[in-house]
Amino acid sequence: MEQAEVHNYLRRFFLAGGAELLQSTPSTLDVQLNKTLDLELMNRPFYWHYLEKTSGEPKPLKLNLSTDIRADTPSAEKVHFGSPRLHQIFSSAADKGAVTRLYENHHEKKQTALYPWLGLNVRISYTCHRRRDIIRSFGIQLISGETIDLFMKRLAPLPLVSAIPDYTFTMAHLIQPMSAVQRIKKYLLNDIRNQKHAWASEATNRMEDDLALLDRFYETPDKENDDAYSLEKEAIRQQYQPAIELTFINGGIFYLRKDSY
Repeated sequence: MEQAEVHNYLRRFFLAGGAELLQSTPSTLDVQLNKTLDLELMNRPFYWHYLEKTSGEPKPLKLNLSTDIRADTPSAEKVHFGSPRLHQIFSSAADKGAVTRLYENHHEKKQTALYPWLGLNVRISYTCHRRRDIIRSFGIQLISGETIDLFMKRLAPLPLVSAIPDYTFTMAHLIQPMSAVQRIKKYLLNDIRNQKHAWASEATNRMEDDLALLDRFYETPDKENDDAYSLEKEAIRQQYQPAIELTFINGGIFYLRKDSY
């Protein structure tokens, strides 16, 4: 996810949550939170508890955010992939909208079939001594099994509604949603296996260098039974050990016309 995508995601999140955008530039956001978002994001339980007891007037906080990590903006909180604030917002969004069901709208007065798709947003975390997160979206048609990448990008221009429109009917799915999730997982794992992971080799080499340095520092005959040595060795392994984590953020069933994909 590029910084421009992070910025657009933040705008959509705050607008959907009912916040007021006081100022919005290509790299900054000044946001007046409402009570709900203040409760979720600002970690002020004692303040809100006090207001409940005293029946005081709530005063939600403002957020000054910057998605330009190179800009000299000391008054703004930097938000980027991997930052605590963005993960907090992801968690809030996931709690609010983990699952949805939407239908493609149309204005033709004739019977139109809508085909079922399962769409999933997945966060891929590449972790070692550093962390890099990528969000990808996948769709699988629950009749043919066709699987496509960048599914949410395809959905973006479509008029989607929460109730089935007039003059439409839904096709029954042949593939169960949980089976489709496993297919997407298999598709993604195969894609990851086919990638080159230079970052993992680099992390492994650095881990071996640090372990060798640790061995030279503990030049004792019985260092394997030395508690301090064992703890430091395990800490180095945990710091550098390459890992790839998959997290399903949210998803849903989308009923689309045949010519929409």
